[in-house]
Amino acid sequence: MHTSISIVSLALTGLAQAAGPVPNDNQDNNIKRATQTLKVSATKPTDAFNVPADFVGIGMESAFFNHFNNPFSANLVSSLRQRMSQPPVVRVGGTSGDRFVFDPNQKEARKCIGLPKDGGGLDKDCHQSSDAIYSVGPSFCEGYKAFPDARMSIQAPMQESPTPLNNTLAFVRCAWDARGGDASKVAAIALGNEPNFYKGTSAADYAKEALRVQKAVIDELKLKGEGRKIFEVANTASNDDAKFGVAEVLKAGINDNKLSNSAADHYYQISGKHDWTDKEMQELMLSHRAITERLQTRYGNSIAQSRAAGLPFVMSETAAVLGGAPLTFMSGFGYGLWAVDFGLACMARGVSRVAHLAGRPSAGRVFWVPDASGGDRSPGPHVRAPYPAAIYLADFVGKKNRCKNTGGVHGGAVKELDLGVKDHPYLSAYAMYDTRQNGKLERVALVNLRLYNGTQTPSDKRGVETFRVPVPQGVQSVKVRRLHADRGAAAMGYDFGGREHNVTWAGQQWSYSIDQGKGHGKVVEDEVKVQNGVAAVQVPDSEAVIVFVK
Repeated sequence: MHTSISIVSLALTGLAQAAGPVPNDNQDNNIKRATQTLKVSATKPTDAFNVPADFVGIGMESAFFNHFNNPFSANLVSSLRQRMSQPPVVRVGGTSGDRFVFDPNQKEARKCIGLPKDGGGLDKDCHQSSDAIYSVGPSFCEGYKAFPDARMSIQAPMQESPTPLNNTLAFVRCAWDARGGDASKVAAIALGNEPNFYKGTSAADYAKEALRVQKAVIDELKLKGEGRKIFEVANTASNDDAKFGVAEVLKAGINDNKLSNSAADHYYQISGKHDWTDKEMQELMLSHRAITERLQTRYGNSIAQSRAAGLPFVMSETAAVLGGAPLTFMSGFGYGLWAVDFGLACMARGVSRVAHLAGRPSAGRVFWVPDASGGDRSPGPHVRAPYPAAIYLADFVGKKNRCKNTGGVHGGAVKELDLGVKDHPYLSAYAMYDTRQNGKLERVALVNLRLYNGTQTPSDKRGVETFRVPVPQGVQSVKVRRLHADRGAAAMGYDFGGREHNVTWAGQQWSYSIDQGKGHGKVVEDEVKVQNGVAAVQVPDSEAVIVFVK
């Protein structure tokens, strides 16, 4: 049911040996260990961001969506839904979705036509490629029925202008009808994917073509009134050298008709060729400084322009790694810790939703592998080590803030707590407040990204940070829940690595081989007594916790 522990341990050992000294023990870096005394307002600050209740989303690659049409994947989405006051959004999209050829007479859900080759022609061996051209039949759309506990995002295929409208409309109609033609079950219709990679296309070119497709979809589905405001625009690529992004698409007038409901971008923390060592994981991935610097430099203007236009800004495709990293780098608990801090940092900067990758079975950078089609490259079916990060984020947003003055739209209001990223690049903290009238402090997230590799370092050498958390007057104790793995960032999850690689959130676990993604285990939490209005909470290296104030 899962890969041999000895094989996994050997792979992890090789990775750590290649890394050399890791900035884990005090003597290996220049960062001093000291108790962190937080400055936390007892009530909601004016600059706190309201976080949508459906902030936590999932992304699946278009051409491999039929692989997720199974009870295992539905169980994992339902496990997430149980933590949220609104259904999560499942985004089905990607490069392959723009290249779909819809055949109403095709019996197979999906079959490969070919992978475009440089210089022309098609490579027929394209079964694991997201860049290939696929023909899909009506049964492909059955996948859109598989997730009753989610709202779905449907990608309208677009290509370099002009888009063949008959093909696009036939596919959108198929997916729309599979959702019962019910707009409440569809979060968005996305107009294309990564148009900044379309050949010879500017932001203005994309906006013009997207509006043509938008009008055709409105007519095809007979959308009326506010029901027309269902379109997600941009979905631009993560690359730093991309020709344009969300800000440029908005400037080109794509939402002048006010029919967009969101603007989307893609985010990958690391790309290119690397040695994929523990040292690189620490400095490039498990680094609050690296995360926040990239967010500000690459995405800050687009987030600001989107919010100024009244559009929710969505990270519709996200992962820590884009490239050929080994599974031990891009599919372990290190990725889960990155996902936690990235999600929290996005909340605190006004991002409305983050979709974490389920991707495609052969891709390592995923929260779960739905079946065995990934082969030796990415064995499955597995719940991977990062998946509990989605549950953690959902619990931090909260489920019990539905009320009249928010309409259930917001899960809470978040404020990042300044620790001084220069002095503490591997630590972060966030406060979540009730969005009701009293605006009380409810939860505090504490993240320690300092890398601990439990395959190399004994557990008694695992460092610990202490956070002093001020709490409102009258609070006598707090509850602390932990996102934990005994092997730290090196843990690969139970399905992949066995019991020693298990990952838990508040004592609970998710596995294919044990519970088929339904989750199991009793809630485990620590009680920390408050002394002089402060709770002293310890967070080991490579761990994240939530402090529940009430």
